Amino acid sequence: MFTTTGVIVRLFHDKQAKIAVDWERAGNVNLETGHAQTAIEDFRNALLYSSNNSKLELELAEALTAQGQLAESENYLFNLRAADPDNALIDLQLARISARQGDVSAAVNFYHDAAFGEWPSDAHASQVAAREELIQFLLKNNRQDQARAEALSMAADNPADPEVLNEAAAYLIASGDSSNALDQYQHVLRLEPNNVTALIGAGNTALALYQFSEADRYFSRAIQRGARTPDVEADRDLAATAAELDPFNPHLDSRERQQRILQIFAAAEQRANACMPGVLTNSPTLTADSKALAAARAALPPKLTLNVFNAHPEYADEALNWAFDLEKSAPSQCAGTLADRAIEALAGENKES
Repeated sequence: MFTTTGVIVRLFHDKQAKIAVDWERAGNVNLETGHAQTAIEDFRNALLYSSNNSKLELELAEALTAQGQLAESENYLFNLRAADPDNALIDLQLARISARQGDVSAAVNFYHDAAFGEWPSDAHASQVAAREELIQFLLKNNRQDQARAEALSMAADNPADPEVLNEAAAYLIASGDSSNALDQYQHVLRLEPNNVTALIGAGNTALALYQFSEADRYFSRAIQRGARTPDVEADRDLAATAAELDPFNPHLDSRERQQRILQIFAAAEQRANACMPGVLTNSPTLTADSKALAAARAALPPKLTLNVFNAHPEYADEALNWAFDLEKSAPSQCAGTLADRAIEALAGENKES
């Protein structure tokens, strides 16, 4: 009789466990497909057949959060955390609730606990994902300095992982730190010289830092490794042209610098003739900005040469500034040449310097 009773009880519990698993499976499917309210009902039903199941309670809390029932979700999560303070999954859910509530300080603390807590599986990937979610949250809330610090920390903790370093570099760019981003891409390329993601990233970052020759080399290497997309090839051409025209290259002598300024000035005059001819003829119908450009051009000799620059060195800088102003002022509907786009990039370098 005792044996029979034990078998019946075991079968009963097995039946309950199966029902709980079925409800849990349905809840996860509904949660993944965006049916949070139905998922809540599924997980509540599962708990009827498997009470005090912490895994089910955590899944229910996740569904409650997705449905916007944050207070009830927090109750479950804090109770679970009291019993299992190092569970990273619990901290991640609390971080997301704090993020939705706009509590930046609490969200950062919970994300940190999640990143360095205990994960049931794939600990490294889960930790990195938690840190990336934190950085994205900080960027979304205009906390660029904090995002930068987190990205640098993530890179420092994963010095041999090219994928993480590439992600860290992208976050550094988003936080406004292109210099450290380039350092991270270069670190990746020391680990994997043919990493195309790092080559393109380094090219774009070098271009943003006005390191045109470096950008040209990175883009060229990426193209050699198969990255023959129109965007990459266009960026390579831009970087190469800007490097050839760059009058700020410290290795140039005076004559070479003047020759480059003459090239830039000639290209700007050609664009003015095509897009803004009134600037060259000093038309009376010009806008105020265009009148200033016309006056600046009229103050220079009709034809500039190396001999003119030698006789009047001040004309070189005046001609260069006029060319930069003209290229930046040209209407967007008047498409410029590759040289024009390169001059616009050089104008940015001039502004930074």
